[in-house]
Amino acid sequence: MLNGKDLGRAIEQAINKKLASGSVKSKTEIARHFNVKLPSIYDWIKKGSISKDKLPELWSYFSDVVGPEHWGLKELHTPLKKEEPSRTQNEQQFEDLFNAYLSAPAERKEIVNFLLLQNNTSEPSWVNSDTRAYITTLERQASDWLNSRENNSKPKKRPA
Repeated sequence: MLNGKDLGRAIEQAINKKLASGSVKSKTEIARHFNVKLPSIYDWIKKGSISKDKLPELWSYFSDVVGPEHWGLKELHTPLKKEEPSRTQNEQQFEDLFNAYLSAPAERKEIVNFLLLQNNTSEPSWVNSDTRAYITTLERQASDWLNSRENNSKPKKRPA
């Protein structure tokens, strides 16, 4: 089994072969597969260091472009483990949002609570007509942006 810089080079070569094969379009797509962010992939390459629990998946994922000898192995030994259901993109987004909410300052949490629960709760004392107007404007701009994405066109500038 390769380690250190040799493992980093092997990972980089496997990524390049996977990209060249056309089975993935970007390193970001590869990072998503491993449930990591792109900088982690660069660390794997630079440091030749990867979590041991990700190794079997690494070998399996790149098995269409490199064999066990690429990793310094005679054959692949993948430990038997229960298959964990892969997380959907929505589950990942929910977890990211939840973690962002938990790490947000109290003021931001209060704003988010009001925005998401405004029909279910009484209005906090800090909300005034300017706040309501700003929220209405934000919702309109977001709606315009979403519509323009669906139509694949640039949003038109609104007069001030």
